[in-house]
Amino acid sequence: MKNKNTAERIYTPHQLSQLNEHDCIQLPIKFIHDLAQADSLQSLLDKIAFWISRVFQAERTSITLYDQQDFLRLYSISGNQAIPLNFQMPIQNTFVGRVFSTATLRICDDVAQFEELDCQMLAQHGMGSCMDAPLIHNEQCFGTLNVADRASFNYTEHQAILLQCLANWIALNIKLHLQIQDMQKLTATDELTGTFNRRSFIQECNQSMLLFFNAQAPFSIGVLDIDHFKTLNDFYGHQAGDYVLKRMTENIQAFLGEQDFLARIGGEEFAIILPTRSKEAVKLFKQIRAAIEAMKLPYQEEVICFTVSIGVAEAQSADSNAEAVFKRADKALYQAKQAGRNRVHLEHPAHSS
Repeated sequence: MKNKNTAERIYTPHQLSQLNEHDCIQLPIKFIHDLAQADSLQSLLDKIAFWISRVFQAERTSITLYDQQDFLRLYSISGNQAIPLNFQMPIQNTFVGRVFSTATLRICDDVAQFEELDCQMLAQHGMGSCMDAPLIHNEQCFGTLNVADRASFNYTEHQAILLQCLANWIALNIKLHLQIQDMQKLTATDELTGTFNRRSFIQECNQSMLLFFNAQAPFSIGVLDIDHFKTLNDFYGHQAGDYVLKRMTENIQAFLGEQDFLARIGGEEFAIILPTRSKEAVKLFKQIRAAIEAMKLPYQEEVICFTVSIGVAEAQSADSNAEAVFKRADKALYQAKQAGRNRVHLEHPAHSS
């Protein structure tokens, strides 16, 4: 279907589904094998982009996935880099955005004739035409599969049918990988607070220790515990306790960077791994302690205030494993409690028994 006065052709899913039962698609065997070997969503997308370029002899292949309310993110590219990796493409006023929002395959026969952002970016980097297909599974659109060529008016209706069939099949693969990611997230995180759980903390500790042994990369562990949490629960109720844990977690996260690691390892006990030496770690933990002490949480007709104690230890060459670092941080937490609570205590190796 040709859009009047434009160099654009639009194909609805119904039009592209009108195939004879004897029609078939031929794909390289290694394409299928490579997809089966993909161990992550990113690996899957990279393999798809590479092989779609081969199948269509495309100058450029790219895959976008829905990122947030108004954007598609470009996750994988093969060939021409006209639109860079991880670029956030607005859904509004873009060619690929129209493909996504209408769930229809579109062919742009001459990108130079369109003022939309992605068409202009393609034209500026020597592309003449493009064909974009929605990635649809079970009536849900995840993103788009896109090919482009230097020549204008390059793509045929037969190629449109092929691309949409592949896009539907690929969407199923993407859906399966997203489901695996969701399951992995569930097993790695604490349901109440959304932080990592104890299992993830142990894995991260071991990884940090490996980096410490192999690359002398320093790290410190802080063990944080809410003071008198049982009393708080008994007085306000367990729902209030859950509310405190969630709000406190949000407060702590505001102080942490991308490389920092926060996990809930017990009822009211949290552990934080910082890729830094103890001097910098203690400084940050003191800021966290003070911020928590200043919190005033309105709850029903009450205002909840509380404090935390934090024990800190830094990895040392004498530590045989990550558990040794954690035990020293846990001992420092006990000493902070014994000293009156609402404080940060650093456990030095020389003080350990």
